[in-house]
Amino acid sequence: MPKLINRYAVVDHNGTDGWIEYTGDAGAGSGIAAGAKVLLPLTEFREFLGTWQKAVGPNGALGVRLSPSDDPALIANDLDKLALIAVEFPAFADGRGYSTATLLRERYGYKGELRAVGDVLRDQIFLMSRSGFTTFALRNDQSVEKALAAFNDFSSYYQHAADRFVDQRALPLAA
Repeated sequence: MPKLINRYAVVDHNGTDGWIEYTGDAGAGSGIAAGAKVLLPLTEFREFLGTWQKAVGPNGALGVRLSPSDDPALIANDLDKLALIAVEFPAFADGRGYSTATLLRERYGYKGELRAVGDVLRDQIFLMSRSGFTTFALRNDQSVEKALAAFNDFSSYYQHAADRFVDQRALPLAA
């Protein structure tokens, strides 16, 4: 199980932070307790949003997982309903998630938690954070200590980036 970090510490050693990634029949909403935090694939989120809002109730939370080919414009009108957007990095060389994060922050104004998942390596973390990511589900073979050190690789910047839209006070608390 990957470890979940933000720029300050380990958020969750199990990598879930209490979120349930749902891959079953999203239309059913069964088996999920009220108050749960549920992460849905994009197609199921769009098709069954009302069903899931009722299932988790007012004390629950919904999130969506975007694959590299998913267009963030498809959720632009629902960002206020999302507590988490997880963006998948299927391979180290696939950089589409950086563009997705930047679009979500700069164009669509998403203020919530933006999580990098999949093939997340220490070498990418600094630039992922500059793109607007706030949490990172490290690949199993990655060292937490080295990953946290990545945030200090550079002391100054020459250009603006999407991280200027992130409220650092809203980052998930460390475990």
